Amino acid sequence: MIESIWLFGYGSILWRPDFPYTAAKAARLSNFQRRFWQASTDHRGTPSRPGAVATLRYCEGAQTLGIAYRIEHAGLIQTMTQLDQREKNGYVQQTVAVTLDTGQTISAITYVAQAGNTWDLGRPTDEILAEQIRSARGPSGTNLTYFQYLRWASRCLKEADDHLDRLAVELARLGCRAILNPTAAGLQIEKALVPWHPLMR
Repeated sequence: MIESIWLFGYGSILWRPDFPYTAAKAARLSNFQRRFWQASTDHRGTPSRPGAVATLRYCEGAQTLGIAYRIEHAGLIQTMTQLDQREKNGYVQQTVAVTLDTGQTISAITYVAQAGNTWDLGRPTDEILAEQIRSARGPSGTNLTYFQYLRWASRCLKEADDHLDRLAVELARLGCRAILNPTAAGLQIEKALVPWHPLMR
């Protein structure tokens, strides 16, 4: 019997896990980069005006910082069923090796939208992506809020992410104000994070 698993989050799961977990630790995934190359027609956009959300792409030597959550057996089936519903529109489970901030390397499950899936955006320019992020809205809220939360989380983890930085520059050019702290800006984290969560330190 599986006693527990680790789940690696690099997108909305960073700030809105929305499932029970017994540990949350900053984690590093090697040889993958985060890119806003996946369309969202169900959360941060609509079929007529898709949003752009994060996925992972293999890139030798790259690194992506995220958060690894430990999920215990008691809630495992329910949690993974809910995540399979949440991470649809092209996302599939993938097992990866991540290194925790303690230095320990563990096996974790993550959700990745592979290149060529139905909602793959290809490799759009930063200008095109910024306009898509600025204008899209879906049942889970605006695409811009998603981007702002993700950039805030990345900065909390002290991650150097040139993709997020370039998009932030383009969004600023379109008149979107930078949000470095959601609480200070009047935004609210959608689900309360426990005090020991890496983003709350």
